[in-house]
Amino acid sequence: MQSSIISARVTSAFIAVLVILVLAFVASVHSASRLVELDGAAARSRDVLTEASVTRVILHELESARQGYFYTRQKPLLAIYLTATKDAVAHLDRLRDLTAGDAVQRRRVDAVRPLVAQQVTLLTEAIVPHPEPSAAQASPSAADEGTILSEQIRGLMGELEDDARDRLHDREAEVNARRVKVIRGFGAIALIGLLMLGGAYYLLDRDAAVHAAVLKELHSYTRPPSSTSAATAVTVTPQSEAG
Repeated sequence: MQSSIISARVTSAFIAVLVILVLAFVASVHSASRLVELDGAAARSRDVLTEASVTRVILHELESARQGYFYTRQKPLLAIYLTATKDAVAHLDRLRDLTAGDAVQRRRVDAVRPLVAQQVTLLTEAIVPHPEPSAAQASPSAADEGTILSEQIRGLMGELEDDARDRLHDREAEVNARRVKVIRGFGAIALIGLLMLGGAYYLLDRDAAVHAAVLKELHSYTRPPSSTSAATAVTVTPQSEAG
């Protein structure tokens, strides 16, 4: 009776540990899937930061070529400006795709491209002779307007880079923390599994020993009498009769 009660308690304990093990495994799998998502988000932030840095360099070259053309009117600088403009637009399109899931970054990227287009318009108007010289003298020069636009572009790109850098730092920190959590979770699962395996082996070995002892005792009860015992019985019987 007591043995059956102990066996039932041990079985209940194993079931409880097994349930805990299953729950820990499910939680670890969920953390691992979340780790994949965070790793992807960090990779996108890294791509945004890299692309923003490249775009900023191209826009700086664009501004240098624009200023050089306004001051020297050399056609090679105009060709450099047009080539840099095409590259800048292509990189801005790439940035727009990368920031599709982030409304704040997307607004900054969308605000830069019209400013670049406005710079191209100013340069085009500067190349073509103005029909009204007096009106052109009354308004700010195209070079000054272009400089103002460049400062706005530089500010937006700086904000975009800073934001991408901060987000990348936060996401990488979250990825590292989640990775440690996943490793610890699976480590705990492995430890619990080993403990359960060790406990099961111990119980099976103990039960085998108990069963072996019981069988040995049963065999001692059912074993036939030995020859010495039989001889003693035969000898004792006639003496008892004679008496």
